[in-house]
Amino acid sequence: MASTLRGSAVETDDGGHRFVAQVTVYARALGVALAQKSYDTHKSSERAALKELLSTLELEGTLIQADALHTTQAFFGGASPRAPTCS
Repeated sequence: MASTLRGSAVETDDGGHRFVAQVTVYARALGVALAQKSYDTHKSSERAALKELLSTLELEGTLIQADALHTTQAFFGGASPRAPTCS
């Protein structure tokens, strides 16, 4: 789950916007957030933040649900042995 932190949006010189957003790993069965990562949308992306966040967790035997942005093979592929896989 990603969300924008209130009051963090600023207009850029080109008319766009940058803001601080946060990705949260949530354990639905436990009803708690397990981990969070904030990122500046000008310097990073939701995909990069989630990949970094997931790399810090033990995920063996875990089902991960994410929105469509994160379901591409390119997102789950990688050389890291701790990286999530998609089948």
